[in-house]
Amino acid sequence: MKPGYKAALALAFVIFELSFWSIFLKIGGESIGILPQLFYGFLVGLIVSLSVSIALGRTRELTSIFMNRSSLMLIAGVGLLNNAFTQLFLGIGTIGTNPSIGAVIYRSWVIMTALLAPILLRQKFKNAQLIAAVLGFLGIYAILSGGTFLNLDLPSFPFIAILLVSGLCTSLAGIFMNRYNFDPPSTIVLFNLSSLIIVGIIALATNTSLAVSFTASSAISVLFLGIFAYGIGSTLVYYSFKVYGPYLVGNAIAFVPFVTIVLSAFIANTPIRAYYLLAAVLITAGVLIQRKYSMNPEHKNSARRKISGNVFDVTSAFVNNKGKELRKEMHGSRRAFAIMLSANVEKNFSNIFAECGCTAFLSSNPHAEASREEIEQVFTIMKLKGNETVLIGMGNPKDLERAFEKFQESHKRAVQ
Repeated sequence: MKPGYKAALALAFVIFELSFWSIFLKIGGESIGILPQLFYGFLVGLIVSLSVSIALGRTRELTSIFMNRSSLMLIAGVGLLNNAFTQLFLGIGTIGTNPSIGAVIYRSWVIMTALLAPILLRQKFKNAQLIAAVLGFLGIYAILSGGTFLNLDLPSFPFIAILLVSGLCTSLAGIFMNRYNFDPPSTIVLFNLSSLIIVGIIALATNTSLAVSFTASSAISVLFLGIFAYGIGSTLVYYSFKVYGPYLVGNAIAFVPFVTIVLSAFIANTPIRAYYLLAAVLITAGVLIQRKYSMNPEHKNSARRKISGNVFDVTSAFVNNKGKELRKEMHGSRRAFAIMLSANVEKNFSNIFAECGCTAFLSSNPHAEASREEIEQVFTIMKLKGNETVLIGMGNPKDLERAFEKFQESHKRAVQ
């Protein structure tokens, strides 16, 4: 099955479980407290994700991460953003408002990503990002003003701010997930482990007892969040991020707030108000505008690099590559860039990239470890038909920029 199809199935499941997030956070949080709920939720998530990792035969990958201190600290830090802090702030904000408002405001993380990505991922800024930000702000303001756009609901402001912080945590985590390359199942194990530890520390520091009596509703909430949200669901979200990137994943789950609003009315007795729907429409419109550039992330070259044509970041096409050489080239912060060629290429292009510490190959004559599906995914990312010739390079981003620049200089001389 093609990587895109696998990610599409993963996203379908993700949409299902995300629709219940804020509902179960409020139910469980009001019953046993947000910290005990998260502690036991991450404990269940750790057991599930570790079982998934072992079942998929990723013990070696998990061990290698634990043996590398820098990788371990990086993944643990992203895990705190993606799991612990996102869920803590989302839970507090939702309890202070309701699941519908929590789902709507939290979804603004996609728009935050659009504004942060040009800086943190060095992707080109486009006007659509500014339009999306304005629409997102209007959606948030609709909630704050109770739909009037005149008078602010000041009592709810702190909880709205907390929900925005939750979205910011997810946005930053998504960007870092897109920037670094580690084994998804192993990564989720560390996400849950680091989150379990930090929630335990916060509970200890705030003198919050973790010895609680579970009710049926709180037990269901903890099990759902642990199994689906922090266990299976987190693995699928991470996989989707790597294949599609943070923009398109956000686009695909843009309609989750509408589903949550309906489900919350039946499960949590939350009223359906017109301005909830208005805010959801505005934020969703902002999210969908990202579609214009979500599938073709153009890399922003360093100012001193003179590279003609568009350089595309195609790292996501090779996220599941199992080849020993290519996995080495794609590990950690290393990337895969690609450009379309308009003429025949001289044979020494691989030497040029090798001199810069990179690996390179053509779509017409791919690396032995690159599959046909991965090459097709490259064409999809670049929005090409499939009959063009693409040069793909892998390595450190700065070294890749230098290699592409030297290649184009050499290529020009050869054509002339």
